[in-house]
Amino acid sequence: MINIKSIWDTQKPTGEFIIKTRIEEIPHLHCFAATNHITGQHLYIMSVSNDLAVPELKNYRFKGVEIYILPVEAENKNELYIYLLDHDLNDIFSLFIQNILEDIESIFSESEAIKTTLNVVSKWKKLFDKINSNGLSLEQQKGLIGELLFIDTLLYNDIPFVKIFNSWTGPELDDQDFIFGTMGTEIKFTSSKNPSLKITSERQLDNQNLSNLFLTLYTTVETMNNGFSLNSLVYQIRRKIECDLDALNLFNKKLIIIGYHEADSENYNKLYSLVKCYYFNISSEFPKITKSQLALGIYNTSYSIELSCLDKFQVDFAKILAQIQNG
Repeated sequence: MINIKSIWDTQKPTGEFIIKTRIEEIPHLHCFAATNHITGQHLYIMSVSNDLAVPELKNYRFKGVEIYILPVEAENKNELYIYLLDHDLNDIFSLFIQNILEDIESIFSESEAIKTTLNVVSKWKKLFDKINSNGLSLEQQKGLIGELLFIDTLLYNDIPFVKIFNSWTGPELDDQDFIFGTMGTEIKFTSSKNPSLKITSERQLDNQNLSNLFLTLYTTVETMNNGFSLNSLVYQIRRKIECDLDALNLFNKKLIIIGYHEADSENYNKLYSLVKCYYFNISSEFPKITKSQLALGIYNTSYSIELSCLDKFQVDFAKILAQIQNG
């Protein structure tokens, strides 16, 4: 496995402005881990033939990262630079470049490698744009707490670690929080005194490409003691999976992607006490707004659903668990 972070960590000044190390694990492409000797900023470089048409890159630039092409006329090459501007994003930038390398490792064509690279860039642009330099907002914290409560429940029910964390799509996608094969699960968490279902996108309850879609709602109250916090759930899950290094690394990777960083942990100690868990089957009759119902040009819809209207859609958790186990 290529470890881009270890390459950056071992780079030493050479007298050059940009220190470059060829990534030998991909010998059929010209890929480099590099460091700006003056600023210490990390970057990734891919060298390709100057005959290769590269799409306009202005739409691929995003928060904390600069992407551009530099011609190397003496070698009849162009170099694609992906340059980290913000040192505070080192960890997530490492995961981003690692994702590119994993996806192009088996690709031999430069044109396909560029196309794949830019596809990865597009995906990660959405993640970088969500990053808040002040840490997770309160709503983001609540969303993550809900997902961690669900993970903890799956661990309690002996669902394999790898199955849980590979199915946890919440950090990367704007759709459902968990996808187990063709079954999806959306997670909601509230501490409101008058709880309702708050849906933030027409994609969240869209089951068009799924065999089944469920929704879990955790209703809670804030408390001064004897409760759980975002930090305590992270610690609890890490303790449960520490025997499996791959699972632990994947869990930590997804926490970084979602924006949970240890440096901000002092802000994540608010305590909650669980009041009730609701489980719903998102059938065709379930009250919801989906993309196919919206007029052209309308997107990112948000709305609330009154809980008293949803009694007939409630299911036992055992039904969801059985589908996860058999999926």
